[in-house]
Amino acid sequence: MISILPNSLMSVVTMLMVRLYLLKNQQILKIKVILGYYPCKTFAPSTYFIIKSRFLTAEQMHSYLKDIRQRSQLATIIIIGKDINYEELFKNHYRVFGVIDTSDKFSLRDIRKQINDCLDAIYSAN
Repeated sequence: MISILPNSLMSVVTMLMVRLYLLKNQQILKIKVILGYYPCKTFAPSTYFIIKSRFLTAEQMHSYLKDIRQRSQLATIIIIGKDINYEELFKNHYRVFGVIDTSDKFSLRDIRKQINDCLDAIYSAN
């Protein structure tokens, strides 16, 4: 399962990029993609894309990260956004798989390439 949160325009764009990747790799029927956060304790590894925007405060993002880690130690977390506090992520041991920083260049092509690279690393063995 791939969950993209919170709901925003960038979340919709990210969901489209993920679905295109899954379609290209013929995994569209195997992996469920949802927009939003529906917490459930699962033993199956899940992937979470957290979109850091001006509508998502640092406290809310850390709340999501803490909740995800409490529910699943196998979850893969990827953060997309700008003004990300790397020191806070490291200090709290959130074990984030990847960070796609959009501060310098906000090119959708670059973001799509980085998302595809992350998904290749996660789902290449499957």
